[in-house]
Amino acid sequence: MNPYEVDIIRVTDPLSQNTRAVRKSLLVSSVVAITVAKTGFIPTKISALGLEFSQADRGSMLWLIGAVVAFFLLSFLVAAFADFMAWRMSHMAKAWDEESIEYEDLRKSILEDKKLTDEEREALQEQERRVGAMWRNAGHVGNHVLVQKFVGPISWARVTVEFVLPAVVSTTALTLLIRTSP
Repeated sequence: MNPYEVDIIRVTDPLSQNTRAVRKSLLVSSVVAITVAKTGFIPTKISALGLEFSQADRGSMLWLIGAVVAFFLLSFLVAAFADFMAWRMSHMAKAWDEESIEYEDLRKSILEDKKLTDEEREALQEQERRVGAMWRNAGHVGNHVLVQKFVGPISWARVTVEFVLPAVVSTTALTLLIRTSP
């Protein structure tokens, strides 16, 4: 059993390709919305399409940009929540598997101990001591403890970057657009 497997799941990418694409669209539309809200830059004319916008049309464009940001925010929140739950469940499932394996191994060893001769029990215990000593002397215990210290902070950093930051940016964009609207 690999002691790192649960930790690997905790620090891997929790977002699916779909959620990542929605997040990118959300962030791009949020940057556009913030730019429009802060600079007041709304085109009056798009020559390539032969369009000219009146002042009323410009107000409608602000609401349109806001609707696009709101849509991407809602899409991101739904997709991200689903991905986050799958990510957490995969971590919990792996931990459950490891605990189940440990329990099953303990149960088997108890049952097998009843059938072992004294020499066989001593040989088995000696083998377990050697394997344990090899693992400890190779520095695996120290490495595992060190990695264990970083798993929590890395996991929370990913949650913040992958889930919280896009929601905060898009909410800020929506707030600025609402305040800017005529």
